[in-house]
Order: sequence, then structure tokens, then C-alpha cells
Amino acid sequence: MIKVLQWITLCLLLLSVPYFLVLLLDAGVALDDARSQVTYLRQRSDLALSIVRKDWIGKDAASIAKLSKELERQGVPVRVEEEAYEIGDVIFQSKGGLVTEVRYFD
Repeated sequence: MIKVLQWITLCLLLLSVPYFLVLLLDAGVALDDARSQVTYLRQRSDLALSIVRKDWIGKDAASIAKLSKELERQGVPVRVEEEAYEIGDVIFQSKGGLVTEVRYFD
């Protein structure tokens, strides 16, 4: 009886090893997919930020205030500090009434 239990345990162990190996390989593939998706999203974020910078640097800070009020009504989180407007994840720095810097939260 004990020998039978040992053989059953050994067989179950040998059958479970390939299953766990497949799970491990699948996790590796999922991790690679996640890394490539992060890289893709980072590139898109950089492109969008460069477009925003091109359009907003040098503009009047009053236009940022108007935009922030409009977006706040739509439910976007807005914080206004001294010469800085944080609209969602984008931070607009102004100096002397003009936008001087646009940054993303990271």
C-alpha cells in the first residue's frame, strides 16, 4: 500500500512539472509583452508632450487659466499654485504671464 502511494505521488509530481514549466514560460512571455507595451506608451506620452510643449510654451497664462476652468467643469482634477497649473497629469509653469515650461507628472 505504501509503495502504491509513493508511485502515485511520483507520477503526479512528474505530470505537474511540465505544467508548471508551461506556466513559467507563459509568465515570461506576458512580462515581455508588458515591457513592450510600457515602451510603446512611453513613446506616445513623449510625442504628446512634445506637441503640447510646442503649442503652449510662450502662450499667455490667462489661456491656461481659462483651459483649467473649462476642464475642471468636465471633471478633470485641477490644482492651481503660484504660477503653476496642474491639469490632470500635465503641469504648466508660467512666469511673467507667459507659459515657460510644460511637464508631465513623472
